[in-house]
This record gives sequence, C-alpha cells and structure tokens, in this order.
Amino acid sequence: MSNTLEGLLLRQERTTMADKVYLDIKRLLLSGMIPPGQKVTLRGLAKSIGTSPMPVRDAVTRLVIEGALNMLPSRGLRVYKPTLHEFHEIVKLRCCLEGYATKEAVAVMDQKTVNKIKASIRKFDRLGHKKEMDMAAVIEANRDIHFALYAAAGMPRLETIIENIWTQIAPLFALSMNRADRRSEKWESFAHHDDLLLALLARDGQAAQDAVVADIRDAAAYIERIANLSD
Repeated sequence: MSNTLEGLLLRQERTTMADKVYLDIKRLLLSGMIPPGQKVTLRGLAKSIGTSPMPVRDAVTRLVIEGALNMLPSRGLRVYKPTLHEFHEIVKLRCCLEGYATKEAVAVMDQKTVNKIKASIRKFDRLGHKKEMDMAAVIEANRDIHFALYAAAGMPRLETIIENIWTQIAPLFALSMNRADRRSEKWESFAHHDDLLLALLARDGQAAQDAVVADIRDAAAYIERIANLSD
C-alpha cells in the first residue's frame, strides 16, 4: 500500500471515529440526561459514551461552535443554559422553523409516515403515564414524534438546523419533565400530540402547524417558570 493511500485511509478512519463520537455526545445531550449549566469534562464525556478522551476533544469543539456546550475560562466545559433573552429567541425560532417544517411535511406526507408518527405518539402517551417513568425513554419518544415529522418535509438543511437548536434546549426538557411537583397527567403535550395526529390524518397542514407551535409555547411557558433563567 502506498504511503499516500495509507495516509488517506488513516485520515478517513479518524474522521469516521470523530463523527461517531460527535453523534454519540450529541445523542447524550439530546437525551436530556445532563442538566443545563452542569460542568462536564472530556474524561467524563468519554466515559459516558465508552471511548477515550482524544476523539472527544474534536467532537467537543464542534459542539461548542454549535452552542450546545460552553467553553469556560478555566478551559472546562459547561452544558449550555440560555439566558432568559436567549430562551425567548430560541422559542421564537422553534415556532417559526418547526411550524414551517410541519406544514411542508403535511403537504407531501404518505400514510406510512403518518402511521410511524401515530405509533410514536401512542408510545409517548403510554410511557408518560407509567407510575415508574423512564424519563430517557419518554424524551426519546417525544423526539421521535417531532423528527419523523420534520424529516418528512424532505428538507435536510432545515432538519439539521432544528436538530442543533434541540441540542441546545434538550437539557431544559428533562428539567421540566423531572419536576416532582408536575405530574405527567398535567403535561399539555398529550393533548397537543393528539391534535397533531388528527391534523395529519386530515392532511390539514395549518392545524398540524398550530398543534406543534402550541406544544412548543406551552412547554416553554412552564420551563420559563421553573428554570431560573437569568436576564
């Protein structure tokens, strides 16, 4: 094997590993299992996803650029926690982008996708009403609903932008769902998901958009009350 080809394969292998580690850390953040504002380390992240600290370094750099992690002056890391002003901006962006993606998706959605979203909605409902709730599974089911919907729009760049915003905001989802004083029966998402499903079955893009935006706004209103976001 020539030195040039060998070097190319080694770089490709490193790139593939870096991408895998990046996606693994992103999934960890999307799971909401790390609270907003919590300090993390390269070693800690590496241990969480079962790898060495070296490939984590490159992945962390990408996530800092995307705003999911903050670099501290001490060279440490912290999971992003928005200020109140930033949170309001994120909510407005989510309503615009996710609402638009929903309406576009309904216009081209096939029955197979509707059935997939219906199954995810039923799963979220079932998991959310269990006495001993698996919060990671609930958050994943909620994410499956939304991203099956957005993927159906056939706009991968828009989907990537939405995913990056979710990576920033996901730790706050878990914070709101894990509150002992907020029983799952009071989650507005159950009703909004039902409204979404009815809209999808009727192929009503505006009603589907309204359901998604209402879901975002109601969740945001609760998070704002309990998350102690600074100005």
